[in-house]
Amino acid sequence: MEHTSRWNLTVGQAPTPLLDEHTIEHHRLPDGAGFPPSYLSFVRTFGWGRLHGLWLIYTPVPSGFGDGVVGRGGHLTERLRLDFREGRTEGCDWKIEPDGSWELADRLVVFAMSENGDYLAWDSGSRGRDGELPIFHTTRFDSLTRIGDDLHHAVEWLRVDVNRQDSHPVDFVALIPAAL
Repeated sequence: MEHTSRWNLTVGQAPTPLLDEHTIEHHRLPDGAGFPPSYLSFVRTFGWGRLHGLWLIYTPVPSGFGDGVVGRGGHLTERLRLDFREGRTEGCDWKIEPDGSWELADRLVVFAMSENGDYLAWDSGSRGRDGELPIFHTTRFDSLTRIGDDLHHAVEWLRVDVNRQDSHPVDFVALIPAAL
């Protein structure tokens, strides 16, 4: 078991990230800027895999592979926004509690999913001077909780959340991206 101190995560085996450098360099989020620095650090360090036994952080994978942040994340972002728009139309104000707003829901960009149907998304309208984007957790598109100013904070929030439910011997298990 290896420990990566910068991220305070233990890994079962040293990951070998499979990343698309063109996407990393050229993809733009809705605010016109690239991926946040903490996200880039994470995907360059770990690549695709399971975090805290439950979470899949989508990575910029090469063409021909599934579960990428642009393809799968883009599809989930569309679903999230549609679901929240329907909630707004139907007057379901509880969907944006405790930390959200309808305007925020329209700015969110999904980049991670749990195996329980929870999601992590960046607020693409609130980039800080450091290039980071606040991160929100949503339970099946039925809540909006701010969990950190960057992915470092979010990873620690997830550790506490997951450890309330279960204990895992390693924090990150590398997975091989699925070829399409």
